[in-house]
Amino acid sequence: MTRICLALLLTLSVHLCFAQVDTARIREIIQKQAAQQRFSGTILVADKGKIVHQASFGVKDQATQEPIDHQTRFGIASITKMVTALVILQLVEEGKLSLQDRVSELLPSFKFPYQDKLTIHHLLLHISGLPREEDTLYYAPITPQAFVQQVLAAGAKAGEFDQFHYNNLDYVLLGLIIEAKSGTTWQTAIKTRIIDKLRLANTGFLVKGKLPANFAQPYSLTKDGNLARDPDLYLENYYAAGCMYSNAPDLLLLDQALYGNSLLSEKSKALLYTSYPQYNYTGYSVWTYHYPFAATKPLIMERRGGILGSNSALVRMLDANKTIIILSNTNQFNPDSYGDKENLREALLMELGKAPR
Repeated sequence: MTRICLALLLTLSVHLCFAQVDTARIREIIQKQAAQQRFSGTILVADKGKIVHQASFGVKDQATQEPIDHQTRFGIASITKMVTALVILQLVEEGKLSLQDRVSELLPSFKFPYQDKLTIHHLLLHISGLPREEDTLYYAPITPQAFVQQVLAAGAKAGEFDQFHYNNLDYVLLGLIIEAKSGTTWQTAIKTRIIDKLRLANTGFLVKGKLPANFAQPYSLTKDGNLARDPDLYLENYYAAGCMYSNAPDLLLLDQALYGNSLLSEKSKALLYTSYPQYNYTGYSVWTYHYPFAATKPLIMERRGGILGSNSALVRMLDANKTIIILSNTNQFNPDSYGDKENLREALLMELGKAPR
């Protein structure tokens, strides 16, 4: 299997030289992009864990017009998947799981397509061939177990096994596996192993009707160009695939923890960062690749998230320890562009990855 291993990439990258962070230029890019894109949210840029610049724009709630601040909490959508993957790898370290364990043996109450082949490895990479869920599963409360049963029973078109096919079901199943092997709920495992360990005071789990204080209500653009409040979904149904909230400083703490060994060993981090080009350069919940649109082609690991108006990006330049965190409460920010210099995330990447003069 063709793979790009983190250790090799870091060896190849070690001689790269990066320009010092130009704070004035970072500020200029952020101000320009925020104005052009009517950005609402928080942007944080850090160099070796030190905040170089943080800026906040827009309002938490269109009704109250209360402004977003640097500590405001946002739904981080699929960045949740990265947190789930960290705990899976911790359980592997502890000998409670193997990446080659069959899902059917770990969760015997479900009947899966590709029953005899499906492993944790396949779930982590989104190559399980399992189907995507319907949006209606977020209109009423549902347990993770019932969520899985309904998706599997719906007869939705699945992907091909061992081919990249993005879906939330993979990570809902990983959450249930965490529960089975940790002896606690997924939420308790995340709180104990990640949130409390790193003292993430502004990170938690979204539940309909119980939104945290200082939370940015998400909005989406309508056809006439106005912002409309997102429907009041049961976000807790996203479970291990997307129900968490956080803020920019907390995500920076998580980012920096991954340069040490408080969460994962070096061996486990190598597993996390290993990139599979044949599967769109995905790794275990993250994408790791040399960003081709910056002069130094920095090695980045990133995780993006998006649920309606909640859009986010955590971008880590692994060979320079530079970080970009963007959290937005509207869909005017697109976390999924590629090579678009007018995109906020990419404009910052191009600046941080420029060659020294």
